[in-house]
Amino acid sequence: MIFQVKDCAALQTALDGLCEELAVLQVNQDCIFDCKLVACELLGNALKHGGGRADLQAEVQGGCVVLKVLSKTVFQLPKQIECSGLLAENGRGLFLVNTLCEGAMYTEENAIVAKIRIEK
Repeated sequence: MIFQVKDCAALQTALDGLCEELAVLQVNQDCIFDCKLVACELLGNALKHGGGRADLQAEVQGGCVVLKVLSKTVFQLPKQIECSGLLAENGRGLFLVNTLCEGAMYTEENAIVAKIRIEK
């Protein structure tokens, strides 16, 4: 599955498409929700900090949903990810991603890859 995201409307369309495709693959609803949240956070960051356009790729691999977000501009995950606070307007997204995923990492192709376990 590949989705191109260039604005908020395309972001919503990509998230809806991701959920529909994962449901067809019979991924459980809890995992689909986690995937939607992680994809939303990563795509939102890519749109905000990565030049206003991003691509989302998703596939099921070995008991995990693997999400890959590619952007035009290089930006990196901080070395240490901490929650900024419950009521903070910024800084919670990567904490959520880190909490829900088995890991999030950068690749050489300027992508963030996150793996979400299907069965917890």
